[in-house]
Amino acid sequence: MDKKIKILVTSIGSLVGQNIQESLEFNASIRRDKVTLIGTNSIAESPNNYKCDYCYLVPNTSTNEYELIIKEIVREVEPDLILSGRDEDTEAIYRIMESNPDLKGKVPYGNLDTLLFALDKMKTWEFSKKYKLPFAESIEVKKNSDKKSYLDFVKKVGFPLIAKPVRGYASKGVFFIRNYEDINFVLELDGYMLQEYLGDPELLETYFKLMEGPIPLFSHAPNVIHYSCHTILAPNGEIAPVFISKNEHDAGRTLGFTRVENKELEKLTLDYANALFKEGGAGPVTVQFRKDRNGKWKAQEMNMRTNGNTFPRLMLGQDDIGLIIKYFVSDFDFPILNNKDENNYLVTKSLLSNFLNSNEIETLRTTNKWTKNK
Repeated sequence: MDKKIKILVTSIGSLVGQNIQESLEFNASIRRDKVTLIGTNSIAESPNNYKCDYCYLVPNTSTNEYELIIKEIVREVEPDLILSGRDEDTEAIYRIMESNPDLKGKVPYGNLDTLLFALDKMKTWEFSKKYKLPFAESIEVKKNSDKKSYLDFVKKVGFPLIAKPVRGYASKGVFFIRNYEDINFVLELDGYMLQEYLGDPELLETYFKLMEGPIPLFSHAPNVIHYSCHTILAPNGEIAPVFISKNEHDAGRTLGFTRVENKELEKLTLDYANALFKEGGAGPVTVQFRKDRNGKWKAQEMNMRTNGNTFPRLMLGQDDIGLIIKYFVSDFDFPILNNKDENNYLVTKSLLSNFLNSNEIETLRTTNKWTKNK
């Protein structure tokens, strides 16, 4: 029997963790059986915990105890590959592994600087300017700074703007800036940036008028569609074929996912990947594009980890997990799936119901470790 690859996934309870699990379980007889899956999570009630072979309860990534406990887990399980389930984990795990070279486990990234290009959105902007890559115009918000720079920014790109945390994720804390009064509000916030809105502002007018009256219990901005361009950048500079998807959103989550072909976006994504390689980067690369109000493609965000569309991409022809294993831990005979015949399909997402054993939850909560019954 071939040796199983041991994969440690942090924040296994996240949407990313779920996507990694689903990717491994797809055609389970040739995929999941080749993996010993170890998860870490801060929430004992997450159903993803109990789809692992082993799961460890850990404190939040931001706590002082996190590094110590992760090091203990890595020493115990000796993983072959470590994948992060959240943006916060990506930097934390890289720093832990880099500062402890005795720990076993490959993290599929090039260096910390290029990870920060994705994690810090102002660094993304600076990186794009260095390599003359198209990106939404951006400016960092700094308290007690001269307002003239923000007024000049508005004159350059126009309303509406997007305000977002410099180190944000999953669209949390992101909102529209409709006028100068909104800008004054943002100037009181810490860790924020302003970004050019990519899209047709006229499509937002009805939505903005709705927000001026009684606030709806639930609301959703229109035209929340972007094109997500994804590839895997190998440590030697090889770039996997670019996968382009049209993503339709509701309340910050992707609901509709269709594979599309676009030579211009493919070239732009390759330009981003080649620039990252020049900076020492490697690993998963996703660049989100929209057209600006003049019809020009610009990126609005970039990330460098497995993400919430890892499984939909697999179903439509791109195997993130297989390619990561091929490029970073090639000693393992792990099948790479390529579902070329599925390109004309639409992937939709919906909520799932899960049935959990309360005794297993209590075991994880009280002992900080759960083991799957063989």
